[in-house]
Amino acid sequence: MPNQRESNIEDFAFDYIQSYYTTRTGAKTIFVDKAERTRQGYVADGFFSYKNSDKRLFIASLSTRNSSKISSLLTGYKKKGLSIRRYVVALLLFAATLYIGLKASHWAILYVVPIVAAFAGFVLSTMLEKKRLKTKVEHLLDDILHLHADERWLGISISSLVFRNNDMAKHLLSVCQRHGVGVITVGKRAKVVLMQEPQTQTCRRGDFLSHYESEARIRKALLGDSFLRVA
Repeated sequence: MPNQRESNIEDFAFDYIQSYYTTRTGAKTIFVDKAERTRQGYVADGFFSYKNSDKRLFIASLSTRNSSKISSLLTGYKKKGLSIRRYVVALLLFAATLYIGLKASHWAILYVVPIVAAFAGFVLSTMLEKKRLKTKVEHLLDDILHLHADERWLGISISSLVFRNNDMAKHLLSVCQRHGVGVITVGKRAKVVLMQEPQTQTCRRGDFLSHYESEARIRKALLGDSFLRVA
């Protein structure tokens, strides 16, 4: 039985995305490559290219390299929420202000300030920890945002159930949506779920294939004699 290992996600994601474009566009030939490097040094774990109906080259990229890290972060937050550090901070602030109140023999410091300080510390710690986790999510998406393609995909080896009632998962989808990145998950029993479709990007000059080191090889494979005549 297939399991949820990182080594499997690429195979299932590759098949899904290839089928996605075959069904959507009716393209008879879709070239699939792995580890295609851009001229800037970024790597597309999956690379899909075909010639569409208006004879223009269409490029789609897939990123899976941070799948395990993203999966671990989302699953951990789903199961445990935030850390107990914020409770520790609240307790320390309560104890410190209570001690000061006792030493000063001041009723306000003794009865009011410890509660206010503990509550403020708890809220601030919660906000800072959520911000830290959201920043970590965004950092894990850096690579895919540097991949030039008509459409970009993120593949995660994780059950789609982890996305339910999960603030970090919602943030992940929000960031991906903002940048037009499609998201698929590969869960147990190799179940692939489309969480979010990609948005098509516009290439200002030519096509996105020109950003990749293997441009000549892929262009020749897609255009054949037409490419040779132009070249």
